[in-house]
Amino acid sequence: MPAAATELDAALAAAHQAHPLWAVLPVAARARYIRRASVALLDELDELALRLAEETGWPRSQLLVSELLPAARALRALADDGPAALADTRLTPRITLLAGRSTRVVQAPVGLVGVRGPSASPFAEPALEAAAALLAGNAVILAAVVPRLRAIFLRAGIPGELLTVASEDTDLDAICRRVVDLPRPGRRGMLLVLAGAPRERVVEAAVWAGFGRHPAAAGRLVMVRDAVPGLVTALEEAASALRVGDPRDAATDIAWAIGTSGEGDGASPGPATGTPGAAADSSRPRVLVVDADDPRFLSPPDEPTLVVVEAADSEAAIELAAREARDAPVSIWARDLAKGERVSRRLPSPVTWVGQHGIATTAVPTRIARHAVPRQLEWRAAWAPGTPRLPADQDLLAAQRTLTEVRHGREARRWPALKASARALARAARRER
Repeated sequence: MPAAATELDAALAAAHQAHPLWAVLPVAARARYIRRASVALLDELDELALRLAEETGWPRSQLLVSELLPAARALRALADDGPAALADTRLTPRITLLAGRSTRVVQAPVGLVGVRGPSASPFAEPALEAAAALLAGNAVILAAVVPRLRAIFLRAGIPGELLTVASEDTDLDAICRRVVDLPRPGRRGMLLVLAGAPRERVVEAAVWAGFGRHPAAAGRLVMVRDAVPGLVTALEEAASALRVGDPRDAATDIAWAIGTSGEGDGASPGPATGTPGAAADSSRPRVLVVDADDPRFLSPPDEPTLVVVEAADSEAAIELAAREARDAPVSIWARDLAKGERVSRRLPSPVTWVGQHGIATTAVPTRIARHAVPRQLEWRAAWAPGTPRLPADQDLLAAQRTLTEVRHGREARRWPALKASARALARAARRER
C-alpha cells in the first residue's frame, strides 16, 4: 500500500542510507538481481496476470501478451546489456597511457529517482524504469503503480530500502534528484492507410490497435477515400467477432467492468457477480465513420471505439495525421515499405511504424541513460609531459606550438616550423626527462 506521510519520511531516510552501499556494488552484481527479478516474474506469471486483471480491468490474455511476458524479456535484456551501457567510455587512445594520461566518461548514479504514473503500461514500463534505475545504482520511489511490482523485486533479493511505493499525489520533484514520468494512458494513436495497403493486414492491426488494451492503443484511423475497398465493412465484421466478458477469463478479448451487476450499477471493482448486462453492451466494440472535426476523432473516447476519417487524397490524409497525431504513435500502411518510410519522415510523431502496429521497445542504453549522470574523469601522472605550469616556460610553449603545427597545420608550413623551433624542442625534451 502507498506509504503515509510519516512512513514515507522513514522510507526516504532508509533509502538515503542504503543507496550509497548499493551504488558501490559492481554493476555485474546489481545485474544479477535484475536477472533474478525476471525469473521471479515468471514464477508468479499466472497469479500476477489474474491480480492485474482485477486491478486494471485489462483482459488477462492481453496483460500476458503486452505487459508481463515483454517485461520478463526486457528485464533479462537489461541484466545482459545494461553493464555495457554503464561501462566507462575511453575518450583518449590507449597509447596515451604510455604518456601518463587518460580521459574517460564514467556513469555515476543519480541518487534518489522517482518513477511517476499512472502509466499507459500498468506493469512493464514501471518495472523496467525501476529496474534500470536500480541497475544504475539508485534508490527508487514509485508513485501510482501497482503494489505487486515492488514485491517482485523484493523476491529477487533487492533490499526493500531501495524501493518505496508512494501515493499518486506525492510531490516527487521535491524529494527526488530526478523524476521519470511514465507515458500517460490514452487512445490518441493513429493508423494512416494509404492507397494499395493490404486490407487483411490493416484489419488485423486496426482491431489490435483500436480494441486492445496496451500502451500503443490507437482509437483513430485515417484513410484515403476508396484507397482500400471494403475496409470499413471488414473492420465492422472483425469487431463484431470479438468476445466481450470478464477480464479474468482467458478467452475474453474486450472486458466489461468487474463487479458490475446485470443492472450496470457501476459498483467498484471486485468479484464479478451476475451477468455483464449493460456493462457488456457498453463495452462492445464499434467502428464509427466521422468527419475530421468530430470531437470523437479529436479526442478519442476511453472505450472500445475505432473512429475512422476518410480523406480526399494522400496529401490530405498525411497532413491530417501530422496535425492530429503530433504527440501519439502512428502506423503507416501503404503499397510498399519504401513509400511508407518516406511518409514517416514527414510526421512529427514520437513513434512511427511502417507495415505494423506494435509496442515500441526502448533500447537498453536509452533507458539506462535516464538514470545515470555522465561525468568526465581525467588523470595525468606527475611525470606526464605537457602538464601546464606557472611560470610559463617559453621553450615548452614553443615546443607545443610546433608539434601542433606539424600535426594539424598546413603541409607547406610543417618543415619550416620544425627548423625554426628545433633548439626549443631539444631544450624542452631535456627538461621533461
